[in-house]
Amino acid sequence: MRLLLRGVALAAAVVAGPAFGMGQGLKVCLESGPPPLSSDTHEGIDLIATRLVADWLGRPLDIVWYRVEDDADASPAAQVNGLLSAGVCQLAGGFPLVSDALRAPSDVPWPVELPDGERRFVKLGTLMHAKPYRAVDYRLILGKSAAKTAVASLDEVKGWRLLAEQNSLADNLLLAHGGGVLRADVIHVPMAQAGVLAALARGDGDAALVEGPQFDAWRAAHPDGALRDSGYRHALRVNVGFVALDVQRGLVELFDGAIADLLESGDLEAAFAKQGYALQKPMEPVVLPPLTQRLLGQPE
Repeated sequence: MRLLLRGVALAAAVVAGPAFGMGQGLKVCLESGPPPLSSDTHEGIDLIATRLVADWLGRPLDIVWYRVEDDADASPAAQVNGLLSAGVCQLAGGFPLVSDALRAPSDVPWPVELPDGERRFVKLGTLMHAKPYRAVDYRLILGKSAAKTAVASLDEVKGWRLLAEQNSLADNLLLAHGGGVLRADVIHVPMAQAGVLAALARGDGDAALVEGPQFDAWRAAHPDGALRDSGYRHALRVNVGFVALDVQRGLVELFDGAIADLLESGDLEAAFAKQGYALQKPMEPVVLPPLTQRLLGQPE
């Protein structure tokens, strides 16, 4: 079956022609950051997935690293779209599949900082996504001062000092819970600081809501650390995948075939486990609807 899929992919590449760039390598944009994010200095989860797809397709890989702009007006989704629209890369990995991020762009040119430092205004294109290759779960992690060793519901932590990265989805999940009953307890940790888990380890809070892979990375780097998994998992999960402009439809379809096989065969799960990460497999819905307060505050 896997040989058959590869044969189909090769035939599709011939049909895709210029959209795929026959005889050329793959150029993929990835966000550079601390574990579990990928960077040119360590093997993060999105780099693992990108390399596996490139190997599956038999194509040389060129990674273009970028950093999310950290200011009040920044839009990570528009930044990725701008890099793709400027022709910096063909696809971008590690993209959260949320309809808000995939929605049709505005007609106003967007300022994009290119890898060489140049800043250019770019007319954004229309994004499309490949099949997701992982999902993100949200876990409540306990610090040394936590009054419990296990938590089954966020209702149990009312009155605690709750940390979350400022303006992140975890932050909004805490704020929306129960119609806002935890709002006074949430401490927003700026993105530019060392990180939510570092703040929790310092004693700045009692617990933190973080992405699952983020805690996996922390535990691998601090095996004797005092932070503990409460066992709580928020019901909301977000799929993560590759995106491209809609003019790259042929290439996206090739990625679909590769990702489906890598998930079914267990190759992606094994590669994640080798680096100390538990693969959270994609789930329905593939793309989350708009992140309204009603959706974020759904009962657990």
